[in-house]
Amino acid sequence: MPGEKWNVERLHKEVYDARTKLFVIVKVLETGSLELKDCPEWALVIKPLLNEITENAEKIRSFLAEEAPPEPEP
Repeated sequence: MPGEKWNVERLHKEVYDARTKLFVIVKVLETGSLELKDCPEWALVIKPLLNEITENAEKIRSFLAEEAPPEPEP
């Protein structure tokens, strides 16, 4: 996939995969089948990941705001 060119379909697949992975992590933690306190190394990975998700989500929001067509006047 590294040589594969970016297009709308590839972007859609990557977004869908990322969304699914985040959903699975949340559901596993909600069920209590894994507890983070039992796996302290998770915090070393999850905390920076959450910061990156938040930071990148804001960047994506700003790109979307730039792309949005102007709203029609009433």
